[in-house]
Amino acid sequence: MSTVNQYIVTNPCLDANKSLGIDEACFSIISEYNRSITLYSHLLECYLCKDVPLVSLPGKKNTTLVIPTKYPLHIFYKDTHEVCHTTYNFKEHGSYGWNISEEQLCSEIYTIRQPVNSYLPIFTAFMVFVLLMILYATVKVIIRVIKGKLSPDNIHDDLDRLQEAETSNPVIKTNRSSTRIRSVDTFRGIAILLMIFVNNGGGKYVFFNHSAWNGLTVADLVLPWFAWIMGLSITISKRSELRVSNSRKKIILRCLQRAFILILLGLMLNSIHTDSLKNLRFPGVLQLLAVSYFICATIETIFMKMHSQDDLLQFGRFTILRDILNNWAQWLIILIIVMTHTLITFLLPVPNCPTGYLRPGGYSDFGKFPNCTGGAAGYIDRLIFGNHIYSKIENPVYGTILPHDPEGIMNTMSIILVVYLGVHAGKILLLYYQCNARIVRWLLWSGVTGIIAGILCYFDKESGVIPVSKKMMSLSFVLTVSCFAFLLYAILHFFIDYKHYWSGAPFIYAGLNPITLYIGHMITKGLFPWAWHLSHPTHWSFLAMNLWTTTLWGIIAYWLYWKDIIISI
Repeated sequence: MSTVNQYIVTNPCLDANKSLGIDEACFSIISEYNRSITLYSHLLECYLCKDVPLVSLPGKKNTTLVIPTKYPLHIFYKDTHEVCHTTYNFKEHGSYGWNISEEQLCSEIYTIRQPVNSYLPIFTAFMVFVLLMILYATVKVIIRVIKGKLSPDNIHDDLDRLQEAETSNPVIKTNRSSTRIRSVDTFRGIAILLMIFVNNGGGKYVFFNHSAWNGLTVADLVLPWFAWIMGLSITISKRSELRVSNSRKKIILRCLQRAFILILLGLMLNSIHTDSLKNLRFPGVLQLLAVSYFICATIETIFMKMHSQDDLLQFGRFTILRDILNNWAQWLIILIIVMTHTLITFLLPVPNCPTGYLRPGGYSDFGKFPNCTGGAAGYIDRLIFGNHIYSKIENPVYGTILPHDPEGIMNTMSIILVVYLGVHAGKILLLYYQCNARIVRWLLWSGVTGIIAGILCYFDKESGVIPVSKKMMSLSFVLTVSCFAFLLYAILHFFIDYKHYWSGAPFIYAGLNPITLYIGHMITKGLFPWAWHLSHPTHWSFLAMNLWTTTLWGIIAYWLYWKDIIISI
């Protein structure tokens, strides 16, 4: 079979029996040049990128290409010099044409067949969930009205029950979940269910998948949010442990034990995707959480003060800042860690790379530094771990890059700040008893962290001293996600703990057993009934399957809650 015929058979734009995949479109180019020309392109998401050849066209020849539609595409062609730079936002399953000639150097790209609305599945799913929530709330109101309906007979029954309650000892039923802070479990449940959703594909939408390098998507929030609420839980748990135990050494040993178990579980999960210890990935999500937990929990155990009733006299006019001043030693250690991370990032010499390099390499920087992926952070991970790191080297935007682990050593150092900001949020929760005092402080922390992050990145995606990057866990990134964490928790605390407008369901159930759900969804990923093979994948089918996967784990979380099972490590 000739190359041309093989291309025709495998190209869905030229074969009626084949269909385009997710985020693909057809692009027909008609050349009226008498000589050969070459088309070059790069995705607009690819910052300062080297253009790569798209197709070479002999004189008076036409071609039809399958092109990606996730990001706008920058295109130009040249023969002896560059001609006609244009950027076009192709849409999924659309068909487009472009006529190029010497007479009309830069004609417009036109639409041959209208694209599909790729966001309709999200809108439909959102409306279905809203209607289900309204239906659920309506049924609850009707049930309450029916139960609370008064009649001459049941008035006496109610009075009799009240008299019995006054003259007897009431029995209060409690379980393991009833003594917990509901807003904390709800926040944790939001993080873990969102993590399950995006880890399974997020409907194959760009904003439900991690950023190619710089920027911020919904998927980029979930792990830092989980780390943040873990920090808040550290404050509550260590305060309780110190009240019943005077041995800080024993508490630290328990923290070490928990960290060791999490690391072991993380390595076990990593082993699912490898057939040899030679290629076993050492870093991972649970490993990152384990190390950051141990460091922050140990710092808190050593320096936490149990009696703060004299703070008003101790700090005088600075009493309003006592939540910070009372913990200056912890903050000093955290700031030293942040400063160490920053100095290593910007001052460590990396062979054949610019000092302080923060980009992905590959096509970035016009292809001048293809082997500098991750700068100092990537270099340290590759030097220490060798082959035992995240092995994916094909970036959908920046092409082939060097191995870089998003949960590596430097990124673990960076996430410590997120965890400790959560620790401080917990201190505010315990130290101040008025809801207004708590909310105001959380909102102030949200504003301060957000402003500092904005200054570091110049309030821009690619600019600034330190761009926002989940891949690098950059300082601007951890401050940005912490900004949103403070804001979200303030809202949840107000509506759940203070006003009691919302019980936290269904997220609160997932928040009771987050590690169990995380490990479970990683083990069963891709297995029936959580998932199944899609013969003709679309946004509709992927979104439906990913929402089902998340819902099923939510049902499992509710069953554990109903059985009063809380699995802790």
